[in-house]
Amino acid sequence: MRSLVIGYGNDLRSDDGAGRVVADRISALELPGVSVRSVMQLTPELALEMAEAETVVFVDASVDVSETTATRVVPDPEVQSAMSHYSTPERLLAMTATVGTPPSQAVAISIPVTDIGLGIELTPMTAIGVDQAVAMVEEIVTR
Repeated sequence: MRSLVIGYGNDLRSDDGAGRVVADRISALELPGVSVRSVMQLTPELALEMAEAETVVFVDASVDVSETTATRVVPDPEVQSAMSHYSTPERLLAMTATVGTPPSQAVAISIPVTDIGLGIELTPMTAIGVDQAVAMVEEIVTR
């Protein structure tokens, strides 16, 4: 596998499911060499799949951004304290080095949210962010 796209979030919490919507849309494109995972949260088991990829793209909703952004992910040096059922992109990247070769490129795409209450619909702003994130992921994995 050349690229792994991991979309994560709670799809029962309105905009929080944006990362999973992006993952589903990328999966439907059936891009060659691209594997896609849609998960509720990041777990240590994903490090095994990451060790098989050259590029990993994490996609998630975020209350901390006002526009869809892509940032480079660097390993978290505190990986030893990260062994739990939930992780972060930085910790997973560090864990990958313990099970194989880390990907040469890791990117986190953050989509802005306005509503994380119970629901399954995305708000208009987040829906636009999803469209932008899909385009960003496509660009990253087809270079």
